[in-house]
Amino acid sequence: MTEDSLHNNPKVFKLITGEEIITTVVDTKDNFFMIEVPLEIRFNSIKQSLFLTRWKFGANYTKVMTLSGGSVVSVSEPEDLVLENYYAYREQLTSEYFNKDPEDEEMESFDSIDDLFEELTGEDTIH
Repeated sequence: MTEDSLHNNPKVFKLITGEEIITTVVDTKDNFFMIEVPLEIRFNSIKQSLFLTRWKFGANYTKVMTLSGGSVVSVSEPEDLVLENYYAYREQLTSEYFNKDPEDEEMESFDSIDDLFEELTGEDTIH
């Protein structure tokens, strides 16, 4: 697989952790892949089917992420069904980010860590 065939086409990566992800490689630098919208390929043993889920739940999926080449066991082309689902889920994830209006979202601010703790737990802090 040439470096040019890696770029801008979704690939399936098998990682040393055992995870399999499908992602779009936008660039490679040194021993790192610059990737977009990585999704983990999971198997539902009850339904005997594959499904996709976010690989990094706390990540901003509108930004490029890095993947160390040292954590990759192999890279391959995705099956057609996986690729179709990847594009559909990718569209859903990115549209969620781009369709948000920051003025519509109410951000609650807290004066202290104690106020935040009380909001999260419903308990007062003891000093």
